[in-house]
Amino acid sequence: MTDILKPGQLPSIPLKTGEDKEKFLDITRNKFNIMVKNAVPLMCWFDVTEKCNLKCKLCFAGATNKPLEDELPTKEVYSLLDNIAESGTRAIAFAGGEPTLREDLPDLISYAVRKKNLFAAINTHGQLLADREYVRELVRSGLHRVKVSVDGLKKSHDWNRGKGTFDKCIQALKNCAELGIPNRVFISTITQMNLAEVPQMIQLALKLKAGIFMIPIVPTGRGKAWKNLMLTKEQTRDWQRYLFKQQKIYGVNQVQFENRYIISEDENALRAAIDPKCIGTYMDTPVGCTAGIWQYMISANGKVYAGDVITPETEIGDLRKQRLSEFWHNSEVADRLRNRDNLKGKCGRCEYRFVCGGCRRQAYGTTGDFLETDPQCWYEPEDHI
Repeated sequence: MTDILKPGQLPSIPLKTGEDKEKFLDITRNKFNIMVKNAVPLMCWFDVTEKCNLKCKLCFAGATNKPLEDELPTKEVYSLLDNIAESGTRAIAFAGGEPTLREDLPDLISYAVRKKNLFAAINTHGQLLADREYVRELVRSGLHRVKVSVDGLKKSHDWNRGKGTFDKCIQALKNCAELGIPNRVFISTITQMNLAEVPQMIQLALKLKAGIFMIPIVPTGRGKAWKNLMLTKEQTRDWQRYLFKQQKIYGVNQVQFENRYIISEDENALRAAIDPKCIGTYMDTPVGCTAGIWQYMISANGKVYAGDVITPETEIGDLRKQRLSEFWHNSEVADRLRNRDNLKGKCGRCEYRFVCGGCRRQAYGTTGDFLETDPQCWYEPEDHI
């Protein structure tokens, strides 16, 4: 710990000179490597089914109306939850596909919360939560957080997810607030179509007593066909700067986004990045993408992936056959993600790579290589450091 920073070696914030940038890179590299060496798989996204009853145009998973043939039945999910909890997982998001199409979802949540002491969330299109009795079931299960997909105002949202789906999402969020789901978020995919609606979306979330989490379109799954709706670098910059200002007004829990790129302009975060007392996990110091370090994905048939997208290139194990603890620290794929000096192109020569690292799913979606340059970052490093 003491050799991370030495007297007289602190860079000036913001980074103004090449020497500042070199010092910052050395400090953040050392911190990052210390933290990831024995990083615990704290969070997982679990696609409990591949089935979905909508056919959203921008679906990054490409979900259909059919489940996988070998999806885990209830008892095997319980065993899976035992497995990941004993390996250190503390939070789980049940997703899909559409998780509410599994009749046993409330039972799975209850087991995760009451038997394994996990923080449990669901990521849902929200249609079934327009039914108040179903929301009561989720409340009884102990669910901590619900994330409902709301992709803009009514016209934009319904274009993507289908006519009438927006109204059901709004009713779902109202039900969750009134019936006692402790934490409500609407998660929004931002594109050229709804970018101008962002201020109104924030106000809508406030009105619904929900937080808002915004992500740019991911060009995978059916989203590949709509790459033309991706934001430009300049639009991404202006959008993130706007959200950064909104966070200062409403708080970081109310307005959330994946704050990569903007870290180059966040002086408080940069100071935390070089503070030797701020070391532990991503919650203590900025590190950017946590995929394969503290976060992982599980497919509906129990396979584990280090990246943010379920793809053969990022598979690291199979929970039907192995303990998570057996392969978490013995995966070549995960090790590649945990070494930011492996990054290519602009990301690989950027002085902020150990506090940002770019978005690996955006890199994969646009290039097919999860170590390539993130195409949406506007920051341009001057030289190779």
